[in-house]
Amino acid sequence: MKLRSTSIAALAAAPLVLAGCAGGPAGAPPQAPQPPAPSAEAVAWTGKMCGLVSGFSTAQKNLPELDRSNTATVKDSVIKRIDTAAQSADDTVRGLQGLGAPPVEGAGQVSAGFQEGFTQVRDLLRGAREKAEQADPTDKQRFQQGMTAVQQELDKGSKLDLKDKFVQLEQNQQLNAAAHRAPECQPFFTKPQQQQPPR
Repeated sequence: MKLRSTSIAALAAAPLVLAGCAGGPAGAPPQAPQPPAPSAEAVAWTGKMCGLVSGFSTAQKNLPELDRSNTATVKDSVIKRIDTAAQSADDTVRGLQGLGAPPVEGAGQVSAGFQEGFTQVRDLLRGAREKAEQADPTDKQRFQQGMTAVQQELDKGSKLDLKDKFVQLEQNQQLNAAAHRAPECQPFFTKPQQQQPPR
């Protein structure tokens, strides 16, 4: 099975879209010998890592509502949404830092890569918050300019991509095997969709 990832664009506004798994054609020979079954420790450690990464995505679905009553409430609710997303990214970074020594060789590099990615996400969100703070709700034109600056800051998220981290996970056979066994990693995998025959 092959792991895929998409870029993490507009993180404060939309959930993180994580990996999918696309299988090869039926009956295809295996590309490499199967690694030994992962240890319980490897599955648990990998599950914690996956839970932290996918937890960020879940948190983005529960951001505070945007209150469009007036420009002041829009500003306040945008700041609350950004703060919530930034705190979630920071919690992910701290959680990854607290995982401890991985029981799988090379897994530390994958975890460090995710830490780096979510640190960039957190910092980007903090930059967007600074722009939101500067938006003046008493002047419609200046407020619109301020919100445009916030959106431009958030749009930088489209340049952040965790794909190489998922590639590292996929290429580490022991870590990949542990990920397939850890329930917390299952959001990263989807079964290949059957194509409907033409009518």
